[in-house]
Amino acid sequence: MAAPIVVLSAIAAEISKPDSSFNYSFGDLWDGGNEHALNFVQEIGTKFSRKTKTYGFLSVDIDRNSIPTILTKFNADTDGAFKDTTRSMMERLKSSLNEDGRGNTQVGHMIFIHYCNEGEEEDLGRLLVVMVDKKDVFDFGAGLIPTRFKSIDVDTLRQAVLYDLTLFDSVYPDQIEEHQDKAYLRFISGRSKGQFFQEALGTKHMIDNTVSVSSVFDAIEQFGKSLHLRTGHIRKLRDEVELLIAEKKGKQISTNSVARKVISSLPDGKDGVTAEDFVAFINENDYKISEIFDVTRGQLQKATNIEGQKGQDYFYRIKRSALGTVKDAEKSIRYDSETRTIYIEVQDEEQHRELLDALPDRN
Repeated sequence: MAAPIVVLSAIAAEISKPDSSFNYSFGDLWDGGNEHALNFVQEIGTKFSRKTKTYGFLSVDIDRNSIPTILTKFNADTDGAFKDTTRSMMERLKSSLNEDGRGNTQVGHMIFIHYCNEGEEEDLGRLLVVMVDKKDVFDFGAGLIPTRFKSIDVDTLRQAVLYDLTLFDSVYPDQIEEHQDKAYLRFISGRSKGQFFQEALGTKHMIDNTVSVSSVFDAIEQFGKSLHLRTGHIRKLRDEVELLIAEKKGKQISTNSVARKVISSLPDGKDGVTAEDFVAFINENDYKISEIFDVTRGQLQKATNIEGQKGQDYFYRIKRSALGTVKDAEKSIRYDSETRTIYIEVQDEEQHRELLDALPDRN
């Protein structure tokens, strides 16, 4: 069960179009004791964690109005800079909205929430920006303070972006390649196209596809264990998904298509398990798998195999799914970590004879 959320600051802005251009107006800061506001924040956090996302990073940008600069300033004073931070973001959103060709864009309210999990109040927390329709979610009263909370439909999340401020502080502006497991930006694209939203809030530099595909196989492994599947059947799930990805030959793959393949490959007796269950497992355990990703042959091979060599003596490529410890009787390849020795079970008779012939003559 997820830890309760502690709301540090929250505010809403209403976007309007009084003439030929878009503008906005902020309401008041939400009172943390406002029942409707607290319910919204708690549920929106839960919905966000369960929704399929795209993971990424921010490109290095030292411009004073850039998202990295805005977040860096906010991290330096999270207690006092919330209003300045949200206003700077709204200025970027307004500028993006008013670019040519976006006159018919439909928007409603932007909601900014700075929060952390209970027990993590000393951390920098997270900043969540959500775009919702004007009549969805709840009704606003004076000062854009919510007065009536409505149930949140997942589709209500037209666009949403979450910045993990603690991770951002530890990673940016280092080389992204060295921190692929620390993606601090998470993005949901709901029913709204909202290109202006993505451009304004920096959701362009996504994680390497190798991370997504490696995380897919990690998720399959743990999902299979949660269903108490035998080791051999978990390997079958991995192999079926690997074949699915290989057949795409570099084309885009969705998390949902992977989920359908996993569920269709489950053994008898698991009829009640659905693709939605697998997607929920991915999201609730925060596997870094982007909603849509594409994988080259090399990336797939890197994610599913381990390679090694010692000069001219040997070269090996081992399927990760085939590897086990020396005690794993179901595995055909076993590794003794104490002696650093790989054991390979040779079942093919011809290979067995060839190896026997190649052994040095002990006489």
